[in-house]
Parts: sequence; structure tokens; C-alpha cells
Amino acid sequence: MPKLDRLALATKFVMALHDVSRRNPTSWRRISAIGARTGIKGADLERVVADVVADGLVEQRADDPFLIILTNRGWDVASSVGRYGESVPLLTHRL
Repeated sequence: MPKLDRLALATKFVMALHDVSRRNPTSWRRISAIGARTGIKGADLERVVADVVADGLVEQRADDPFLIILTNRGWDVASSVGRYGESVPLLTHRL
């Protein structure tokens, strides 16, 4: 997958997780639910989750890897994107 597509999918995924987590930020969310909300599925969903976890935006639950939650960094980045209405590169690790 091209780097730009991966960044766009990561942004879309983190923003969707941010949106559903606003009311209860300490609740773990199902990866499949965020994937369904964004239309990301299959290998793309697996790659996006790996990317955002590796970059420290999302934490995957140790005892149930299908559950995720935004990290403090994820909240900061998602809030910045929402505030400025622009897409910023989320991933800092090498793709």
C-alpha cells in the first residue's frame, strides 16, 4: 500500500476511534467496530492497526488484542486534527 494511503487510513481510523470515545474515553473499543465505521477491512485494517499501535497512538489490550483504546498521544493528535480541520501526518515511524 502506498505511504500516502497508509497515512490517510491511519488518520481516518484514529479520528473514528476519537469520535466514538468522546463520551467515555476509558472504554475499550472493538477493532472490527472501528473498521466497520470507517470502511477499512481485511489486510488494510490489520496494517492500519499495526501502524497506529507502533506509533503510540492506540493501545491494544494485552488480554484481548481485538480491543483498542486511544493513548494520550492519540488523543492529542486527534484533537489537533479536529481543531485545525486538516490532515496531519500521524505516523512517525518508517513505513
